[in-house]
Amino acid sequence: MEGIVIKSIEYKEKSKLVYLYTPFGMKGVKALDAAKTKLGFVTTLNWVEFEATDSKLPTVIEYSLKESFYSLYSDLSKVGVLSPMLDLLLHLEDHVNHKRIFSFFQRIMVALRDTKDPYYILSLFLVKMLAVYGVRPELKGCVLCGGTRIVHFSILEGGALCDSCASFHDKNYALYQAFRSLYFTNELEEQELPISYKELLDAIYSYYLVHANIKLKEYHL
Repeated sequence: MEGIVIKSIEYKEKSKLVYLYTPFGMKGVKALDAAKTKLGFVTTLNWVEFEATDSKLPTVIEYSLKESFYSLYSDLSKVGVLSPMLDLLLHLEDHVNHKRIFSFFQRIMVALRDTKDPYYILSLFLVKMLAVYGVRPELKGCVLCGGTRIVHFSILEGGALCDSCASFHDKNYALYQAFRSLYFTNELEEQELPISYKELLDAIYSYYLVHANIKLKEYHL
């Protein structure tokens, strides 16, 4: 099995409990003598292949390191976006398509490691993951009437509003453009967005809270 280490905690003397995100969801395993023989396995953000015992609390038998993303911790701006991303993974339910999400998350980690714009990667990840939580925004037409003359993105309504349905004060077309650009892109390369990251991420966080009842961990610009 393969997985990316999300966190590890102390467990009985020299052992650790290691939580990995895998193509089958979040898995917890026990690593004996972790400090000496399994240091690479317990290191957060290491992508590993491993074999474990078949038990209620599996014990890792052997492992190999596929790739490490631990270097992200040396960049404070990237550390700031890791917390909400990992937090969102921990909220996932068992029934979702973990194989597809794992592949996407692995690509996101590579993009985050290589980028000079971590807040774009965070925004992209959070917007793409809305569909996983069943709360994808309506972006192809007005969420209320289906109209196409879009002038605003409404967090409360869950998507685009046209000029007929938006109030006089609701004219945040730039927010709609940003959501649409991030949701429909198939690429991970940075694009210029017509809105500040603070305004965009505040809106994304509010959207998760309103529609998925998830209060994500803080990000730091």
